[in-house]
Amino acid sequence: MSPRSRLYKTEGIVLRGLDLGEADRVLTILTPHLGKLRVIAKGVRRPRSRIGGGLEPLGDVDLVLAVGRTFDVVTQSQLRDPHLGLRADLHATAAAWYLAELADRFCEERAESAAAFDLLGAGLTALDQASDPATRESIARWYELHLLEAMGYRPELTTCIECGAEIGPDDNAYAATAGGVLGPECSHAALSATPISAAALKAMRHFQRVTLDQAARLTLPPSSGREVERHMHATISVVLERELRSRDFLDEVARRRPVAGAASVLR
Repeated sequence: MSPRSRLYKTEGIVLRGLDLGEADRVLTILTPHLGKLRVIAKGVRRPRSRIGGGLEPLGDVDLVLAVGRTFDVVTQSQLRDPHLGLRADLHATAAAWYLAELADRFCEERAESAAAFDLLGAGLTALDQASDPATRESIARWYELHLLEAMGYRPELTTCIECGAEIGPDDNAYAATAGGVLGPECSHAALSATPISAAALKAMRHFQRVTLDQAARLTLPPSSGREVERHMHATISVVLERELRSRDFLDEVARRRPVAGAASVLR
């Protein structure tokens, strides 16, 4: 955007919205080149608003914005992808809100966040196309690991974070506070490490190295899936130093609709 230009264009994914006054809404939007923005959509809640249709949370939109004093102002919007499938199933909705809140918490306002934008767009599209909760769980685990890596917090899963030795398959521990795996001889209480099974470690390594399409094809046995989820939840809580509101929603939905076991095997 030129310093003298008052209008500028950007693609964005709507992370959340907050009603303001009788008709306006403040939106938090993640963009590919301008980082996270807080903008105002004036009159968007009126029935005949020209810009309201494309500004729902989780939607991918093209925007024209005008520079404002407190918030930049949405002057035009065109919907790229509403991700309608995310609204047709409660588990899909919960998983999508979780991905969006992760992006929101990790990204700073107007800070470079191209990788996070790409990951969120890919994650929402994959969730939109997924047909069952087990697939969505795999998508979420892939997204967590790759977002951590993009933000500079890649967990170490192949060598011991204490001594540097290569990790074998058994008797290991995972230390969320230290960001990685400890071998049998290096686990100690100071790092608050918890045991990690060979299956869970194998799954985490798999999600860390494969593409999203490959991750979505893997369905973990329920016990391994829950264990990986616990380790990832602990890691994210340490990095962000807070719990996520969407996590409680996702957990509640999962309790109502248990993920069915499946037989996909890591190779």
